[in-house]
Formats: sequence, structure tokens, C-alpha cells
Amino acid sequence: MSNIDLASFKKISVDQMNQTQKKIRNNILSMLDFLDSCLGQPDKPNQEMSEIHINEMYSIFANAIEEYGKLLYMKSIIQDSENNYEVNYRHKFRDHTTKYHLALTELPKSIGDVFEDGFTKMPMNVLNVDLDDTGDPTWIEFDIDMNTLRKCVFDFRNQLV
Repeated sequence: MSNIDLASFKKISVDQMNQTQKKIRNNILSMLDFLDSCLGQPDKPNQEMSEIHINEMYSIFANAIEEYGKLLYMKSIIQDSENNYEVNYRHKFRDHTTKYHLALTELPKSIGDVFEDGFTKMPMNVLNVDLDDTGDPTWIEFDIDMNTLRKCVFDFRNQLV
């Protein structure tokens, strides 16, 4: 293996694997708890929250989904003969599209429907401004309302608990 190939993989111990999975899960729950406090639940919506913050909440939600995909990936790794785990760091652990696909195969349909157009507009980039080929600024647009996002957060939290 070349040095470039070695940088793509990381060997971790059982303890490191357990710590990593715990931290990922805690981060996901923290994001979902925050969104729940902002949005409320489908039967008790937070009427104080304005649609003006939908981009920020959607971005946090998209990050929670991606982290869930990372958690699923970590859980799929099998110990080697030395009881360690070899993490495909560059092409699985850090790859956004891979993690989204993994997460959406396990999450409720309501969440998959929000991302049905695929990943041409990476959900994590909803807060970013980019430059198009002619140098003009771009803004990623999406179509989601507070009630839909609220239901998605509720469904995701229920699956994790």
C-alpha cells in the first residue's frame, strides 16, 4: 500500500470504536433535541418559531442525517484478527454522499421523501453561497416547510430512542 492508500484508512481499537460510536450518537441526539425544542412536535408545534430560520434548521437536520450514516457505517465494520477495526476514513467515514445513502436506507420514508431529488444539491450546503461558472453567486434552494421538517425530526428521534 502506498502512503496515499494508508491515509485513507485508520485502524482503531475496540475502545476507540465504542467511544466514536457513542460520540456520534450523542451528537445526533443533541442536534435532534435542539430541533425538537425549536420546532415542537407534530401535535404540539412551536408557534413562536418563524419560517425565517428554516434554512438553519434544515442544515442541522441534514447534518444529523449524515452523522447517522456515519454511525451506521461504523457499526457495519467487522473486527480484524487482532480485534481492531479498519475504518475507510476517506471514502466512507468522511464521504457525504455515502453517509446520506446509508442513513436514508434505514430512516423512515418521511425523511427519504425530503431528499428524493438526490444529492445534486448537497443538503449540508444549504447555508453556503458558491460561485457558478460565470462567477455569479449561487444559493441552494430547497422546498421544505416547517410542518414537514417537524415531522421528519419527530420520526428520526423516535427511531433513535
